Amino acid sequence: MIKEDLRLVEYTVTEKSKSKKTKKTTSKTKKKIGLFHAWGTTTNGKGKEQFFGLVEDTQTGKLLEVSYKNLRFINEADLEIFAETEELTEEETSTEVENTEAVSE
Repeated sequence: MIKEDLRLVEYTVTEKSKSKKTKKTTSKTKKKIGLFHAWGTTTNGKGKEQFFGLVEDTQTGKLLEVSYKNLRFINEADLEIFAETEELTEEETSTEVENTEAVSE
């Protein structure tokens, strides 16, 4: 399958991180862009069938099983809006790093 033939999707993942000081685990949901490959089903521990989409992350290239509830097909206009949001987030992060470096000096 050629990558140009794959459809763009926006998917939501939950990332867990552990604080070094308090050793608490926090969860944060993130929206990401990926390439949709195929639909599939799997059986959970209780024998119930679950429906998922196989998605390739555009940044890392990893294949992920994403629940159909956390998957949305997008068009080019939606992609532009998502890219603008990502740029703003990156600018905020770089500003915070600059402020932190200025304070530590």
